[in-house]
Amino acid sequence: MHKRLLFFVLCILAFVACNNKKDSEKESVFVNNLIAPKSSITYEQEMKVPEEYFFFKSIDFTSFASQLQSKTLHKEITAYIPFSNIVCNDEDINTKFREEFSLQEIQALLFDEDWALDTAQFIMKKKVNAYSLVRNYIRKSALGDIPTKSILAKFDFSNTGEPTVSDKKLRLLANDVAYEVPLVNESNPEFLEDIQVKQVVKTIIEKATCGNTKCYSFTFRDSLIEHTLDEVKQSLGHETICYSEENPETYEIDTICVDKDIDLREICGLAFIEDWYVNDSTMEIVKDVKAIAPIRAYYHSLEDTQSELVKSIPFVMYLKNHDKGK
Repeated sequence: MHKRLLFFVLCILAFVACNNKKDSEKESVFVNNLIAPKSSITYEQEMKVPEEYFFFKSIDFTSFASQLQSKTLHKEITAYIPFSNIVCNDEDINTKFREEFSLQEIQALLFDEDWALDTAQFIMKKKVNAYSLVRNYIRKSALGDIPTKSILAKFDFSNTGEPTVSDKKLRLLANDVAYEVPLVNESNPEFLEDIQVKQVVKTIIEKATCGNTKCYSFTFRDSLIEHTLDEVKQSLGHETICYSEENPETYEIDTICVDKDIDLREICGLAFIEDWYVNDSTMEIVKDVKAIAPIRAYYHSLEDTQSELVKSIPFVMYLKNHDKGK
């Protein structure tokens, strides 16, 4: 009788443990909250950070571009004509990667990525589908020197799956790469056609103002200065405006206060902190997203009734798998 009872108890415990394991697995399943199955975005990133943008950080781009040039010339990797799946021929490669190639003129990359964000776990993933070398140079003409921008070639990684940073084929390029991605692009609006900008902004701001996610100073993130919820809301534009008005019935002066809500239209971009890896064989870049921050652009009133456009990074939130920058 005791043996049957013991067997019955063990069966129940095993069943409960199995169910708990299944529930745990369900909780850890990545769910993309950016609505679209794939939120794709194209953006240009300056790889040589100006001194005044000290709070941003890049990789050793000269070394990276030199390696890319060498592998392309030796046909170790495939270069494509920009915005196409057409392989560059020998003449194209010789012209773009030998005759016209200048490390001083190549200062940016044009990224094509898929984004996914799980707000419950607060984990973000990026898949670099392709990147292109951007060349800035002065073109001589009858009208004088004309600043010109062109794209040398595209390198495609759309069929490589989703590599993880634990892959032994990857080499760390740099820790804490920090940069801005604009969510407004008037010159190339098609770059944002596949991403629901309003939903992305709403998702990020709601996460910051819900009260259960810690927010820190982006500029002084090394010291991890934490913001209170009120400070977070104020940095996003929430404020209480009070003014005096005479009561027409009592002729007394009443103080009236009105809350100014956060205007999501002021969020013009996102800033990221990431660890970057590279596969030296294919030159594929893999990004491990560590933190995310909104970029706000708004008009600040001056004393002479004029106003100036101000751009700021109100705060930064570290993702769950990189809590406090780890």
